[in-house]
Amino acid sequence: MDIRLRGRRALVTAASKGLGFASVRALAGEGCHVAISSHNAEHLEVAAKALRKEGYRIDARVADLRNGDECSALMEWAVATLGGLDVLVNNCGGPIFGTVEGLDDAAWSEAFNLVVMSAVRLSRAALPTLRRDGGGVIVNLTSIAAHQPVDNLVLSNALRPAVVGMGKTLAKEAAPEVRVNSILTGRFETDRIVNENRHQAQKLGVDIEEIRARSFKQIPLRRYGRPEELAAAVVFLAGDGASFITGATLAVDGGEYPGLF
Repeated sequence: MDIRLRGRRALVTAASKGLGFASVRALAGEGCHVAISSHNAEHLEVAAKALRKEGYRIDARVADLRNGDECSALMEWAVATLGGLDVLVNNCGGPIFGTVEGLDDAAWSEAFNLVVMSAVRLSRAALPTLRRDGGGVIVNLTSIAAHQPVDNLVLSNALRPAVVGMGKTLAKEAAPEVRVNSILTGRFETDRIVNENRHQAQKLGVDIEEIRARSFKQIPLRRYGRPEELAAAVVFLAGDGASFITGATLAVDGGEYPGLF
């Protein structure tokens, strides 16, 4: 399949580690010039150097996605640096763990800006350029928490569905020039899952390996995903192989979510 990504320009946020980093590598491997961001300058520099060493065209900028002005500045920089924009991958770190009773208003506000408003602000800012340059793609990386609440992750459970709803709405508003799709990520071998497992283990008073074993039992494929497996879905949705797909929500979770839709 010719996905026709060579020469296209992409911005991937929260890209210094994990699923964001894997998505950058996959897009760059298909010939994209990729701009990346992270709130952590040290991690971002390490990631950029590693990718450039592999021969990829990478530009990097520090940005706190919770801040509206920094989102705007990031998009302006990316368009200027890349000379336009064809692909936007909205990704962010996960919000803090916790329960409805245990989290205060400040935690909710911070998570709302991180999870929801970063995707809104960056998508809104990207649309004029995506349309101007002959049409483009937005891929929202979110979580299976959007359709299956996870214990002690109330912020994700409440806010991830909003990202999916925004993406579905935008798919209609931005058509026909721009396609918008969302990926619901399951459990992957990343620092986030390690931290989540540690949190759950502490709450339940069990060993972290017990939590890992329990989660394997919930996944029909009986393992965690590899970041590059998620990145392959990003590449597919970004490329011309998915040219008639918009407004879709794709679960990449090893079959963990048991529902029909």
